[in-house]
Amino acid sequence: MNIHAALDNLDKARRSHIKWLNRAKSIIDGKSLVRDPHPLKSTECQFGLWFTSEGETLFKNLEIDGIETIHMLHHKLHEKYLTIYETYFGSAEGVVYDAKVRLQKNTVSIVDEETARECFYELRKLSYSMLEEIGKLQSLLEMNK
Repeated sequence: MNIHAALDNLDKARRSHIKWLNRAKSIIDGKSLVRDPHPLKSTECQFGLWFTSEGETLFKNLEIDGIETIHMLHHKLHEKYLTIYETYFGSAEGVVYDAKVRLQKNTVSIVDEETARECFYELRKLSYSMLEEIGKLQSLLEMNK
């Protein structure tokens, strides 16, 4: 993969991540019926699919550091999201992502709602850190054009 294509793919993955984060926020904001905000696993979202295949290879070939930091942040993001998901929709075991599906939230206690909100704040912090790391990688790629 050339650097121009990598920059394009990295930007698409970044935008996809932001949409995913906004879907997670819609759960917290009280919408009772939400668009399926999956994927739950870090290796199944658009960013994870790209990063663990072409992205990792590219960064290793260019000898660019930062891959492990992004992996760690990205994995933690999905862990936090899973907590939110399971609070409102029940167990994620065996759940298959379908972007066309609208999910009905379960009624939860005030304590569970507050815990989910705290998870979202942590998720948002992790997201900002990951996007900052992605920005650094984009800058390094720009310098290697």
